[in-house]
Amino acid sequence: MVFPVGLVLCAVALYHPALWLYLVAVSLSGAGSGLLFKGGVERAGSVAEPASRAGVLAVFFVVAYLGMGLPSVLFRIALRHFAVQTAMIGFATVLSCGAVVSVTVALRDRAPGPGELSA
Repeated sequence: MVFPVGLVLCAVALYHPALWLYLVAVSLSGAGSGLLFKGGVERAGSVAEPASRAGVLAVFFVVAYLGMGLPSVLFRIALRHFAVQTAMIGFATVLSCGAVVSVTVALRDRAPGPGELSA
């Protein structure tokens, strides 16, 4: 939840410019994205077969780099058609939804099944 909160605060900082708000917003969104990345690496490494772990992590990093670069390019394209505030709110919404869905799916897949005991 740190990542979406940081993105919301980034959007708020566009309407109420204050250095402290901006610094809190980018710190939270940066920390949240780092936690999501760390969780993704751990998850990819844990579900991969030992013999294919290096390949799975290599593919993960390629997809992760695309996932980090593509929103920046799309944001720049969006700025040609929308105001900064509108584009930021749109991207914050899309990225937040993606983060929430990712975490929800990861937690659902990690939950013990029927008849299993949780530690």
